[in-house]
Amino acid sequence: MDRRVYLLTSVLLLSTSGIAQTDTNISYQNAYEVFTSTQAEPALYEGTARIADITRQAGGGLYILDLVRPTSLTQLKVKPSVGRLKIIAANLITEKQERVPIKALTNVVISATNQALVSENLSSSVGIAAIEIQAEAMGGPASLDVKAISNKEAPQLALREELACKKKIDPILKDRLDTVQKWAARIEGSAQGSIQEKYAIKEFNKYVTEFIDTLKTSKSSYLSTEYTLTVLNFLVERYNVSRAGSAAETAYKSMSTETFDVLLASIQNPQPCHSITSEGLINIALDFQKRYEVAKADSRAGKMYETMIVQIGKFIPTQYRKELAAKNYDFRQADNEGNKYYKLFTTSKPDSILKGTHREMSLAAYAIAEQALLREVVQMDNEKKYELIVEFQTKYNDPTHYHQETMMKYLLILSEKGTLFRILE
Repeated sequence: MDRRVYLLTSVLLLSTSGIAQTDTNISYQNAYEVFTSTQAEPALYEGTARIADITRQAGGGLYILDLVRPTSLTQLKVKPSVGRLKIIAANLITEKQERVPIKALTNVVISATNQALVSENLSSSVGIAAIEIQAEAMGGPASLDVKAISNKEAPQLALREELACKKKIDPILKDRLDTVQKWAARIEGSAQGSIQEKYAIKEFNKYVTEFIDTLKTSKSSYLSTEYTLTVLNFLVERYNVSRAGSAAETAYKSMSTETFDVLLASIQNPQPCHSITSEGLINIALDFQKRYEVAKADSRAGKMYETMIVQIGKFIPTQYRKELAAKNYDFRQADNEGNKYYKLFTTSKPDSILKGTHREMSLAAYAIAEQALLREVVQMDNEKKYELIVEFQTKYNDPTHYHQETMMKYLLILSEKGTLFRILE
């Protein structure tokens, strides 16, 4: 017997005893085919992790799964263990900190009753350091199981602790506020200038300081947006009704200011558990405006709400521009966005605090639309160009609903030399 075939057969019998037991008459040639075909298919290894308590906040939260040791991945599979959720975006983070989008796991909705979602085939040669998923729970609690597949080794996944969204300080802050309220009631029940009142004020101020310290120093935890707003509105109301010059007035003003500063910080430096979209910021500002309108113009609450609306309004266009850049709108989509906010600008009351904000948002969207039209117009035939010229000529003549300067820019881009001016004559 050929020595090469004898050695191969020996190895096969030792390493694949199941095959030998099933068919003892297998030929050398068939054995060789089984051996080589088995070796041609690389082994696949899996690593899993669960993202629990996914936020229901509009726009979702960002969750990062770190690979304990960077390795290449060939595929991802995701499936909710509980509930229904939307995966807004998913990315791989390479060892070089480059972000690679996972297209099959972008802008999709999946529930626990569905089959697992499977990504497209991923590069098996690039070392991956982390998996980034932006997700939003829809209608109730939701958790997501993530399975990473590699042909190198079993990936070890760990949810980044500061992004786990499990360390809410809402209950802790509620306890602090309850204690503050208890001592505030004792101050109100004391005779003015009495020892009883002085002792209650001392304890009250101590717990106010404790409340503020909890707000400012809990860096490894987070305060939910919903509870932040609940607390803020309560504190402003208490500040508004407190006796002028009292310890309560000073304390509630300080607590209101510090709580609003926490909200502002989350807007300026968004964290995964405390990220607010431009639409969310508008809703907050509109709620504040309603409260401002209800309060007396010269009241402490009215002045505080006015200040807060103005400050939030400054950040909305910036947040909106970030969102526009991420969405990669085509011309028509961006133009619709511009029109939406321009109408809000032109139809809002002259004294609306958000009037200027809506104007800035419309101009930001129109700028994106203009750039998109410059890219798309080269692919248009004359009929399409003429159709759009007719449309935007009509809109140019409607300044209540459309921004005239932008409509003219569209017309100039669409028209060939001399054509536009013949139409306008």
